Amino acid sequence: MKSGIFRRIFILYAVMILLAVLFVEIYITSAVRENYIDNLKKNLAVQISLISKSISFRQTNLDGLCRQLKKDTNARVTIIANDGKVIGDSDTDSALMDNHLHRTEVEQSLLFDTGMAIRHSDTLKHNFLYIAKNILQNGKATGFIRMAVPLKDVDSSINLLRMKISLVVLIVLLATWIFSVWQTDHLRRLLKQITDFSRSLSRGEIDKRLFLQNAGEFDEIAGNLTAMSEKLQDMIAKNEEEKNRLSVILRSIPDALLIIDPRDIILLSSAVSRKFFGDTPVRGKPFIEVVRNHDFFSLMDSVRKNLLPGIAEFGLDYPEERHVVVRVSPLFYRERELAGFVAVFHDITQLKKLEQMRKDFVANVSHEIKTPITAIKGFADTLLEGALDDKENAVKFLHTIKSNSERIDSLVDDLMTISKIELGVIKVQKSVIDAEDVFENVLTILKGRADEKNLYLKTTIKPEFRKLSADKERLIQIFTNLVDNAIKFTESGGVTIGIGEEDSKPCLFVEDTGIGITVKHLPRLGERFYRVDPARSRKMGGTGLGLAIVKHLVKAHGWNMHIESVSGKGTKIKIFL
Repeated sequence: MKSGIFRRIFILYAVMILLAVLFVEIYITSAVRENYIDNLKKNLAVQISLISKSISFRQTNLDGLCRQLKKDTNARVTIIANDGKVIGDSDTDSALMDNHLHRTEVEQSLLFDTGMAIRHSDTLKHNFLYIAKNILQNGKATGFIRMAVPLKDVDSSINLLRMKISLVVLIVLLATWIFSVWQTDHLRRLLKQITDFSRSLSRGEIDKRLFLQNAGEFDEIAGNLTAMSEKLQDMIAKNEEEKNRLSVILRSIPDALLIIDPRDIILLSSAVSRKFFGDTPVRGKPFIEVVRNHDFFSLMDSVRKNLLPGIAEFGLDYPEERHVVVRVSPLFYRERELAGFVAVFHDITQLKKLEQMRKDFVANVSHEIKTPITAIKGFADTLLEGALDDKENAVKFLHTIKSNSERIDSLVDDLMTISKIELGVIKVQKSVIDAEDVFENVLTILKGRADEKNLYLKTTIKPEFRKLSADKERLIQIFTNLVDNAIKFTESGGVTIGIGEEDSKPCLFVEDTGIGITVKHLPRLGERFYRVDPARSRKMGGTGLGLAIVKHLVKAHGWNMHIESVSGKGTKIKIFL
């Protein structure tokens, strides 16, 4: 057994102990120093109070008195007038000293009666503690008394304490090292016994047993290893375990899988098979009762005949309509002796739907673009063939060409908008906005169109939902498209937009009193180029992409859209936040 792991453990714990002791040492020494300074501050404050009773601030030179006080107190004494002028000092001629009004301790005493500061002396090379007290006589401030003492004794005591702590740490580390060496040797011997036993098991010597003495927590490991060797004897005798393990693997694969014997009976199946062939047991049944499809029967016959894998694609009607790709491979336990078949069914229903959507999209785009291009080409040819000289008709033709070119431009713009949203080029930047501002913008844009048809446009806002998190510009785009559609298909009444509550959720909505939409069309609303009434939509200048853009923008916000409509009574589009 390598000793590296134990060495690393010892180093780790030694570092942890050192760090812990370091932090404790810093904390203790800091606490001791602060406590000493606090006691010293209180003591000096008391001495200043006593000294103040025997001092008259009307005198101009109190240096002699200060020197006498220093002999009694063993601290430097400074007497300062009310304007900051030093009128007495025990260590320096007061006449030569600067104004002390803005010294830290003096300024603090003005605010808190007693001030304190610790400053380093460049001359004596150690710190001094300064305590200043604002002296009141007959209720009036008459000046300040400051006392200062060196902190070198405190620092010496702290350094001594640190040396004692360091000594204790060294003793603890030494004791830890001795204990670790002993414990490491004990663990190494136990682990060697366990390692030797595990090697015996790996060589197949499962009749051995492991017994450890004074092993502590390792007793449980020894017991577990011994129990394992006993169970291995039973497991080796059971060949069925491998078969069960294989069955679990087969049932866990994500595709539907059937293992079929040469008599066409299903031996095993994956759990997913129930989704493909119905929630009924398939094991033990002929495959012809489970997979009822002629293409699959033909594939099985081909594989049986050629003894080569085969692939087929077909549709299943039960229990639900789906498209699958199946691969059937022959099984051989002995060379050229057929033992069965493995059939794997892969669901491609979603791929088929996407392919159909792509085909529909190409067809719709082609149709939408071909009509205006045909018109443009026809009128352009007419103009080139001589109609250009007929000014009255030429102008009409040019207007028609312009109208159709604008329709193509609008179509391309909408397609680009959807593509940018899907590709993430157009990103939703949410912020807290006012719903009323959004509605006012929409009403300003579309009020003229509503007035042309004598329709009302109104808003309704539930106050507690007035503020919402959304991209303001994209939300305006959503409502502009929805309200524009509502105006197009409303002949009387009007359109209401607002925000309210439904099922305890905030809900934006656009409601009109228009022609409505039949139930069969509702699931397809939002598909590109899908129109309930194609002729009328094109006549009104729509591209068939407005609701698709809305759907993508709503999804980009992380919201859900729901459409309710009754034919002849109007439509209500809800957006749940």
